[in-house]
Amino acid sequence: MRKHKGFATLLLALCLLVSGAAAEGLQGATLQGLITALETDGFRMDDTLLGTVEVRLDAQLTAYEGIAARDRLAVGQYVYVLYDGILTRSMPPQVTARKVSCFALTGTVGAILENGCVVEGDAVLGTTVVHMAEGQPPVFTGMTVTAYYNGVLALSLPPQLTAVHLVVPVLEGTVSRTADAGFTLTDANGSATAITLTEVTALATLPADGVTVRVYYSGKAAADGAVTALGVQAATEDAAGARE
Repeated sequence: MRKHKGFATLLLALCLLVSGAAAEGLQGATLQGLITALETDGFRMDDTLLGTVEVRLDAQLTAYEGIAARDRLAVGQYVYVLYDGILTRSMPPQVTARKVSCFALTGTVGAILENGCVVEGDAVLGTTVVHMAEGQPPVFTGMTVTAYYNGVLALSLPPQLTAVHLVVPVLEGTVSRTADAGFTLTDANGSATAITLTEVTALATLPADGVTVRVYYSGKAAADGAVTALGVQAATEDAAGARE
């Protein structure tokens, strides 16, 4: 009788081991990063660990989560891709997505916090506290931002999340025609924009003719195309500058 019980126990342990391994296999692996190019049957992304990866989408296999959808994927979106853990040996490697997830909110910065900001006006979440991971660009009150996150929201009022990627309105170019009230910014394509400085503009670097800078602004331009700078930063400085 003991022999039968011992065999049954061993069999049960083996079944649990196999089922556990199978469950782990079903979980697969996850890529995360920015979409860099759209393709006929999928997209390319810059995974945070592997670099460039080609993601194939299958009409029968691939599911979508958050704001992700087959016809709504776009360059610049930060996505999570669940796949079976198998990478082809091609260059770049390829995977077939089981699920593509994208979580984002868009709104206006209403207040600056020690490690983030309060974003107001998102169509779904309304007012949200956004904590910012390392390496994010500076934010300023009145700026329109899009914050990508991993889908996890803290159960609080207002809800809270941690941004893994933050998109802010920014122009980059070379300074010319410097004056007290502003300067002209010419980008790499030769397009010129009049930049207005005010008493609240945060100047991490002083604009001077010939210097390449980043200009952070609200996301809106005046009728004549001029932009009022919320902050000015040397293009060579770390993107994660001071927040105002």
